[in-house]
Amino acid sequence: MLKILFNAKRAERHPLEMMLIGFFYATISILLSLFILPEYASLVMVFFTVISCLYVVQKAIISEEIKDKYYKSEEKMMKSHVEALKFLMFLFFGFVIAFTLWTIILPHSFVSASFNLQSASINEIKSLTGNAFSDSGFYPIIINNLKVAFISFLLALFYGAGAIFVLVWNASIMGFMIGDLARNTLGLVSLPSIFLKYFLHGFPEMIAYFVAALAGGILFISLIKGDLLIKPKKIAFDVVLLILAAIFLLIFAALIEVYVSPFI
Repeated sequence: MLKILFNAKRAERHPLEMMLIGFFYATISILLSLFILPEYASLVMVFFTVISCLYVVQKAIISEEIKDKYYKSEEKMMKSHVEALKFLMFLFFGFVIAFTLWTIILPHSFVSASFNLQSASINEIKSLTGNAFSDSGFYPIIINNLKVAFISFLLALFYGAGAIFVLVWNASIMGFMIGDLARNTLGLVSLPSIFLKYFLHGFPEMIAYFVAALAGGILFISLIKGDLLIKPKKIAFDVVLLILAAIFLLIFAALIEVYVSPFI
């Protein structure tokens, strides 16, 4: 497992193990934040999780930028990006599962301390989706999601793997939302239906954020290494293609969230 922790290429070949590592990172971060700074645990656990996986995510982005430079076929390049996205998605799944289970397992007082900011964010999200069955609910959702994707792109552009903060933050919100709902209904028995309800639109939404982060990360590495001057058209085309794919996925996710998920 340690070889996968610090080797992005091995991590891409072992996505299921990355899910276990994501679970481990998030679990340790939750427990440490409650022990060290319980008053700020809801934010500290996110930063601890980000710091713990920053290295391997940065290596994965560097690996994708190198492929951009050498792959002649756009089809091969996109297939390569899919492998990197798979690795990020399984890491994200690990985070979500950890945040969900600890929301269910921990005593109520600890949950309140660990997820108070996430709870406030969920209330804001609910205000956006309150009119979920009409077109008026679609536009605030898509605008909000595009804003998050843009932030993911900017963080990756200026900080390389910095967009991982947005991904961990969203995992903590989703995990708390699923865990809290399960805790107040049938517990673990209700998890499959709750996961389906939120992952139906959450899955393409998260992939869109990953794609936006990957686009920003590739641009960041190519600027630092000077590759953008060597093959500007090739890298620019790849980045634009990734951004357009992210926008398409966000529109698709918003349509599901507004017109499908409320019926589940």
